[in-house]
Amino acid sequence: MTGPVRGLSYQARLVFQAIEQEMKWKNPADQTRYGRFLLSGIPTDLGDLFADAYAKGARIHSNSWGGGNPGEYDEQCRQLDNFVWKKPDFCILFAAGNDGTDANRDGVVDLGSVTAPGTAKNCITVGASENNRPEFSMAYGESWPNDYPAEPLKSDKVADNPDDIAAFSSRGPTADGRIKPDVVAPGTFILSTRSRMIAENNFGWARFEPSKLYMYDGGTSMATPLTAGAVGVVREYLRTNRRTASPSAALLKASLVASAVFLRGPGSSFDSHQGYGRVNLDAILAPQMPLRVEFVEGPGLQTGQMDERTVTVTSGAAPLRIVLAYSDFPGPALVNNLNLVVRAPDGTVFVGNSAQPGMTNFDSKNNLELVHIPQAAAGDYRVQVIGSNVASGPQPFALVIRGVL
Repeated sequence: MTGPVRGLSYQARLVFQAIEQEMKWKNPADQTRYGRFLLSGIPTDLGDLFADAYAKGARIHSNSWGGGNPGEYDEQCRQLDNFVWKKPDFCILFAAGNDGTDANRDGVVDLGSVTAPGTAKNCITVGASENNRPEFSMAYGESWPNDYPAEPLKSDKVADNPDDIAAFSSRGPTADGRIKPDVVAPGTFILSTRSRMIAENNFGWARFEPSKLYMYDGGTSMATPLTAGAVGVVREYLRTNRRTASPSAALLKASLVASAVFLRGPGSSFDSHQGYGRVNLDAILAPQMPLRVEFVEGPGLQTGQMDERTVTVTSGAAPLRIVLAYSDFPGPALVNNLNLVVRAPDGTVFVGNSAQPGMTNFDSKNNLELVHIPQAAAGDYRVQVIGSNVASGPQPFALVIRGVL
């Protein structure tokens, strides 16, 4: 090891909020029943938690906690969505959870395990991909035999392929059919700080030999702050390089998706296993020439209104990726429905989140839509954002466009 241990956004100013408390139970039986530590610091209204951080200047809020019924949109989700609706520059991240299992023993992780508040619409929900640390031999079936009893998961190493989704990462969709998680990031054998207060023999997943101040740990709880650091880098870039004084949470989410890499898996594209892929900052902040990126904070739309802009692809055979994101009005399903439509030079129509070009099955569930054209022909593309049904508008939006522009 040479040089200091640094994470992403390592010079950022931080606001710490403690929501896990050590309980001093009057009745010893309660400690046996509920445990020594509980998330008893969570306020009745999450808006109070977010407002305290917002007042202190925080604009990115990382959360590695959650639970409840899989897929459910609960009151905490509504509180989260309501806060971002009112404070659109406040970007909230939540861990998807670590409840991914192969209960039917078919060698594939089952869908439907993501929990609140990660099931909210206006946060970035983060799942876990594998790290690239082949020196660690831990296998899923060895560590969690009841969760991964069948091959190929049983003998698969947890950190031997960065193109794999971590088996334990909670999957979507939500109860109303939305894609979750939004993105994934490395969540196995992540080097992180180690508290001086824990036992001498407690080193998480593994000991970091050069220092007692760090250790390796895992879970979507590790992938989420890693992604929050990435969001901090993107936000700084937008403020300093693109002169966007106060980037919206929607623009930050769209930026992550526009740069994400599809991992191998059941779908090998956007789905409820990996969301829209693994975070990849280079692709958005330092794209290889001749690729360029455009960032758009769109106006508020009402029902029937449309924002249209022309994007010129200067040379063919390179990918074109266009992402629409917006912070929706609070509610257990999509309230304001915007749709992304891209019209190619030859007249082919691409619809957001559609599996095939030419299909016109508009997405009425997600407030995050992607058009990905693997080999875009040169020419003018008409990018349309349509206010299909805006019940509580106007509805602002963000677009990020990546291609040979």
